[in-house]
Amino acid sequence: MNWFKKKFEQFSEKLNADDPSFGEVEKKARAAEEASGKKVVPVVPPAAPSSPRVDNIEALKEITLGAISNTVRMLGYSATKISGLVFHSAYKDNAIENVGLMSLVKDPQFISRIKREFRSRGIQYLEPLSVEVIHESPDTARVTAITEGIGVEVLTPGESLRKLKARVVATEGITWEQEYILEPSGKHYFIGRGKDPKIENGPKIHNDIAFVGIEEQNEEQYKINNFISRSHAMIVFDKEIGAYKIYRSKFLNNPSHKIKIFNASLDDFSGISLGNAAVPHVLKDGDSICFNDKIVLEFFLLTQ
Repeated sequence: MNWFKKKFEQFSEKLNADDPSFGEVEKKARAAEEASGKKVVPVVPPAAPSSPRVDNIEALKEITLGAISNTVRMLGYSATKISGLVFHSAYKDNAIENVGLMSLVKDPQFISRIKREFRSRGIQYLEPLSVEVIHESPDTARVTAITEGIGVEVLTPGESLRKLKARVVATEGITWEQEYILEPSGKHYFIGRGKDPKIENGPKIHNDIAFVGIEEQNEEQYKINNFISRSHAMIVFDKEIGAYKIYRSKFLNNPSHKIKIFNASLDDFSGISLGNAAVPHVLKDGDSICFNDKIVLEFFLLTQ
């Protein structure tokens, strides 16, 4: 907490670095008095309206909530539903300016306040409400401003469809392709060992995200892929909620085969297990999908 307070103080100082302090103006006034022999009243010019003072996290909350309210104020008169919020930052992910912003988007109480604001205005929103931060965004100046270099964009389901491609890459285990790009089209992306494996006592299937099978390349390096089933999981984009879902494969009959999802960036280290093929998990940016505690796929959202 002390580290966060220090960082936020640095953030405030940076925002106000261009504002002359009263002490500096007073010195100039005294110098003018000595030169002219007349009394000079120091005048401190007001802070520039484009760079609001942000003294603490509570102030940032109010400014952010106000910006969101301004963006959605007309939606209460329509049937449009909100599917998510995208915060655009002109700064790098480790910059001081992003410290407060990242703390907000990870604060469940603040997200609840946003939803209460929507309800009070008669605005409908989808659950789960998607909240995303784009660092070094080129669109910061084109969205509703929160403070200098940081803005917010409100997404509707149609906008989500245009924006939300996803990238999947294996960090443990070896796939045929270095990465896989998923489209928000409703296509079912099957995950498993082998490109076109034959399921035991079942059909021959095609894996869209395929790990190299020892049956295809009989080499030592591919033996790790034996920890993933021929048909282990499936990812599909749900147009109703504007998000990707992962399901346990219906061909995965052995209950000992595990699927677990973690998200270290959201401090989710306990993970969520998929044990029922009818119950999906909504994927978030940065999710790690772990198969049988050995094979790992990383999931990332992409914005066009």
